[in-house]
Amino acid sequence: MPTTAAPHTPDAHRPDLDWLRVVCILLLHLFHTGMMFNTWGWHVKSPQALPWLEPPMEVLHHLRMPLLMCISGLGTAFALRRRSLGTFTKDRVKRLLGPLVFGMFVVVPPQIYVERLQRGTFEGSYADFYPSVFGFVPYPAGSFSWHHLWFVAYLFVYCLLALPLFALLRTGPGQAWLAKAEAWLCRGWNVAWGFLPLALNEVLLRDFPHTHALLDDPRAFIHYGLFFLSGHLLGRCPRVWEHLMSRRKALLGASAVVFAIMVPPNEFPFIPETLGRTALQWFVMLTALAWARACIHDRRPWLRHARELAYPFYILHQTVIVVVGFALLTWTMGPWTLFLAVLTVSFLLTWGLCLAVARVPWLRACFGMTARAASRVPARAASPVHTG
Repeated sequence: MPTTAAPHTPDAHRPDLDWLRVVCILLLHLFHTGMMFNTWGWHVKSPQALPWLEPPMEVLHHLRMPLLMCISGLGTAFALRRRSLGTFTKDRVKRLLGPLVFGMFVVVPPQIYVERLQRGTFEGSYADFYPSVFGFVPYPAGSFSWHHLWFVAYLFVYCLLALPLFALLRTGPGQAWLAKAEAWLCRGWNVAWGFLPLALNEVLLRDFPHTHALLDDPRAFIHYGLFFLSGHLLGRCPRVWEHLMSRRKALLGASAVVFAIMVPPNEFPFIPETLGRTALQWFVMLTALAWARACIHDRRPWLRHARELAYPFYILHQTVIVVVGFALLTWTMGPWTLFLAVLTVSFLLTWGLCLAVARVPWLRACFGMTARAASRVPARAASPVHTG
């Protein structure tokens, strides 16, 4: 692929970010399939564990969601180039809050039902189970949860909380600050220091476990919020992309060095371990953005198709994995065969469901997709895991 920089067209769709987004979603599907087979706690577990999966999953655990959150932050910057704050807010309600509510009442409950069937804490049909959702008792005590849709919930809250900041950045002083920030980030290796706020948050809030429950989750909320804001800032500073591309080989080398030092995990005292882990997250994110921007310029038809289906795929994939995994556990096969069967069947079924959703206008709205006519226009608004 060509490595020369693509011209800056502020409202043009970014195939490099589309490509990274699709990769992140595929890695999420792989990761959540692996959760059924490792020794960590999860909703449905295979009696035949595959501990070999855990080292690569440990790496994916720290890298996949930060990059996806950064891309979502970039998307807000691109969206605000062509929208008022009011229009932007209405769009986030439609694309984020709507699918979140739909997911909590339709997509997530089957996961809780299947989990309780496997653990023997519930007997009966899904029709017998479903009314318990309307007790609004939070999971795990009850049946009301957003499960993997925490990402959508957090992204919606970030967008609302950041509205005053977005308004400020449109003012004269805000534009002046952006110009100074862009100039600073483009000097030397200043952009590499972005991991320090991440490390500081991890150190100061070390006693708060990640719960993804929003109100009792300050460490994770700030952690992913920093990636969201970093992505938004990068989207506002186009010169930084040229800077990153010019240093992409050095960034790749730095990522490799930090990765080599940090493997295996938890080998160092808390402070050095935290600095190394957050530095790895930051460098890998910058490396991925830089290489994708330098190498991917063409928006192929398959990428356009995958981009449109990425958001419904994200919403559906974990529920499909849980249901398919539970069904296939009754089959007699080795653990690796079972893993590949769950991975393949759940992927094909999720993709098929996404194709069906894309054909039904009211379902498109439930899954945060654009209306059919608007979806054919590349530069228009995209869903929250898209760049618009």
